[in-house]
Amino acid sequence: MKWFEDFIAWLMPAILVDGTPWKQIWEEKDKESFLSVSRIVYPVLAVAYLAHYFFYDRAVGLEPIELWFQFRMVVVSSALLTFVFYLSPLTRYRWYKGPALVMCWFWCQTQAYVALNHGLESWVFCYIFIVGSVLALRLTVLKGSIFAAVTITTQLPVLIQANIPMSYVFTGSVMTLGLILVVRSSYLTEVRTFLLNQKNIAAQKKIIELNIEFADRIRSFIPRVIAQRLENYVERERMTVLEASIEVLTARKRDVACLFSDIRGFTQGSKDLDEFIRLSVIPEVKACSDAVENHGGIPRKVGDLIFAYFDETSIESNLIHAVAAGMEIARRNHDMNATSSMVNIRRYVLISCGEAIVGNLGGLDSSIEITALGSPVNYLSRVDELTKHQLFAPLLESGDLVLCSRSSVILRNIAPGVHQTEIELHSIGVSIRDFPEVRAVFTIKPDDQNQAEVQSAFRAHEETGNGIGGDHRLITA
Repeated sequence: MKWFEDFIAWLMPAILVDGTPWKQIWEEKDKESFLSVSRIVYPVLAVAYLAHYFFYDRAVGLEPIELWFQFRMVVVSSALLTFVFYLSPLTRYRWYKGPALVMCWFWCQTQAYVALNHGLESWVFCYIFIVGSVLALRLTVLKGSIFAAVTITTQLPVLIQANIPMSYVFTGSVMTLGLILVVRSSYLTEVRTFLLNQKNIAAQKKIIELNIEFADRIRSFIPRVIAQRLENYVERERMTVLEASIEVLTARKRDVACLFSDIRGFTQGSKDLDEFIRLSVIPEVKACSDAVENHGGIPRKVGDLIFAYFDETSIESNLIHAVAAGMEIARRNHDMNATSSMVNIRRYVLISCGEAIVGNLGGLDSSIEITALGSPVNYLSRVDELTKHQLFAPLLESGDLVLCSRSSVILRNIAPGVHQTEIELHSIGVSIRDFPEVRAVFTIKPDDQNQAEVQSAFRAHEETGNGIGGDHRLITA
């Protein structure tokens, strides 16, 4: 029975929008199209009839000329009144097509009297005007056919009186109805196109909503810097969240600065381990992680261990961000210890730099793992072991920053005012496992002077555009 449904839709296309959430939108769109046409057709019709009188009726000497003048002026007045109606607020009513319907019928009917009084071939315009009226009224195939049938019927007596052969009337009527069936079939196409567009808009809206929901879910599980890069790709490159995620998280080789900080022996001396972890360790780890993200780092937390990497456009920028973050971690740790009734948290901040593979080293499912692999990461894990050595540990104080040789050299170039202390490993009888060639490490105290020097260098890099506000399309390329 699909053919029957298609036939009904062809006769009454608006039936396709019934029961859809877009019915009101279609009605408003159809109404606006009708009003736009009406505000053009009726003033043009008035001008055409007025011009017809002066340039045709008078020119050919139609008699009686006064009657033709009255006839033309009646049509002109009717057209102008209809035009005024469609400029008024009265169009908000459901019967807004009524005046146009009456005007078009009257227009067609008067043409039959023209055929009666003028003769010649003017009867043809009776049928042309019917087709034009159906188009102006934006009628469906069914309503257009009914309008044509009614108008043809009311014109018929006048055409018979004008001695128009019935064969002409029949041919004109058939041709008119046929043309209406053809030209108003486009109404069905309009409705189907409208529905298709609305479905596409709804689908796009759904995709946008899913993208937003997906982005929100991703954002809650990924570091702030990664989230900012995702937003940049979505907004600037018009990527989907999934495409942007793949682009941003793809593992790449970068010259990075790495930061490593672990709590030393926090279980020792604590009488209430659960309370200690809840009230001291968890807030402290959160504060330290925030310090990393505040300086453009990408943190990874494993228990009380904080690891982060900085992968901006230059190693100098990466290092000053890492050192600034390390300073803030040390200062926050000191401040929280000063106000806590629990056992003090003792931690060092280890920093190295070098080439590493950074990004998502897992999949895009539950195995997602945003981290770094490479020599600077391995180096820090070995230095962390060294900080527990009985010969090395006494040389450190809680909050100290421990830098590798390359980091020390770079920092000395960009922040020469920072005081560094060199520790010769061989002189104290220790070495770094897997890195026997390393002869020294460098420590920095998180005191006020060093803090001020680091912040000054950090601001200088921010002002020159090397900071965390840079273009992340370059960072991940």
